[in-house]
Parts: sequence; structure tokens; C-alpha cells
Amino acid sequence: MFLEHDEMKFVILYTLKKYVEPMSMPDMSAILTWDKEVMGYFDLSIMLNELIEDGYVESKYYRDDRAFSLSAKGEDTNDFFFERVPKSIRNRIDDAIGTMKYDEQDPNAVITHVFPVGVKQYMAEVQMLDTNTPMLELRINMGSRIQAERTAKKLKEQMSGIYADILKRLSDD
Repeated sequence: MFLEHDEMKFVILYTLKKYVEPMSMPDMSAILTWDKEVMGYFDLSIMLNELIEDGYVESKYYRDDRAFSLSAKGEDTNDFFFERVPKSIRNRIDDAIGTMKYDEQDPNAVITHVFPVGVKQYMAEVQMLDTNTPMLELRINMGSRIQAERTAKKLKEQMSGIYADILKRLSDD
């Protein structure tokens, strides 16, 4: 099947929208270069770079690899133009993505735990990861289990701000 220049871009946007997490180039290539029925690898590379330059796709480091995801502009564009992707291609993309496996844990996650440290004494722990490397670990003894669970939840919600504040306080300004 031969697709126009813009249709290839819409196919890429549709694929990124359907995929749950940022997508690596090998995964995208596996889905979109079916023996060059949709597009060749070089067409995919060119279209992807144009989408990044125009602000429709974001490139980031994810799971030890360069990965791509839709920007807000790309989401809006896909929502408006996804029907320009032929139904047969959308079905193939949906089927291909449906068979792919996702990792259980985000390598950039914030993980919390609550654990006992004594009789009726519990500690809240939070760990901030960047590509599976701990960036910050924090433990606070909160007394009751309920209070430790509340604290763990708040720490998880506010971890990026806490991390930024710690770095600010430690910097030599």
C-alpha cells in the first residue's frame, strides 16, 4: 500500500497514541514497516524526525533507549486526523500493539512502601528512580500505620517538588 507523505505522519501519530508508553524505534519499526507495506524504515525515520521538529512528537530517554511519545499538539492532531489512516492499517496497528508486552514498572517511577519498625510503629519509605537508578530515597518514622500510609501517598504525589527543593538547598548559590 502506498501512502502519501502526510498519511505516513498520521500513521505514526496514531501508533504513538495507541501505544501505552513511550515507544522505541525498534518497536515502532516492527509495527510500521511490514515488509514495506505501509512505509519503509527510512520513510519512518524521516517522518518521525519531521514530527519531532514540528513539535508533534517528543523524544526522550526511556527504559535505557531513545523513545517517542505524542506531545499535546500531536494528541490534538491525532484526534482530528486519525481517520485519514486507512481502517485496514489501523486494525493492523491495533493487532500488533495488542500482542506487545509492557514492562511492569516504569524505570522513572516513584515507589512507596510502608513497613513496621517496632510494635505499633511504621515507617513510610519513598524511592525516586531515573532509568532504574535511585535518585532519592527517603524514610520517615510516622508512628501509626494509617499515618505512614498517608505520608507515603503524599510523598509520592510531591516527590518531584521535594527532590527539586533538596537540590536547590544543596546547590552553591
